[in-house]
Amino acid sequence: MELAEQVPMVQRGTTGAEAARVIAEYRLSGLVVADEDGVPIAVIPGSQVLSLVLPQYVRDEPNLAHAYDEQGADELCRVLNEATIGELLEAKRLTGLKPPSVLPEDTLIEAASAMDSGHTPVILVIDRGGSFFGVITLSRLLAAIATAAGQDSPLVRRRLERDVLHRDDKS
Repeated sequence: MELAEQVPMVQRGTTGAEAARVIAEYRLSGLVVADEDGVPIAVIPGSQVLSLVLPQYVRDEPNLAHAYDEQGADELCRVLNEATIGELLEAKRLTGLKPPSVLPEDTLIEAASAMDSGHTPVILVIDRGGSFFGVITLSRLLAAIATAAGQDSPLVRRRLERDVLHRDDKS
């Protein structure tokens, strides 16, 4: 299975706003958090980053979201510049999932099973010796599944042929 690809990783010092920008720029469904040595330590689904904009009382009572005008909403978004991923993990505003992993030689079904059981849109690809090969994203896995099911298209092929992040990018 050649689905492993490179994606930008964030670190504990990355702000919530920077994390949102990375997700938007690369159209990711989740973030990989790496330690200082670049070793993946957690996966954060994108929906959790989205929830950071919302005060707890709005999360508890969604109808209160209507009380904010555009200026108030923009102010809530700017708060993401003040909190880091590490602080948000420690405060339990984010729940970093222990990243599930598969071997480079695992099948589509093994990758789908790891993603499903881990409830995460990103899984790691790590060989038996512990070397990190990259990740498999939900969109890339579904592109491979669509192809195997006979639902190939130029866009699906492009998703399978191109990594989110080129291996020589520094992002």
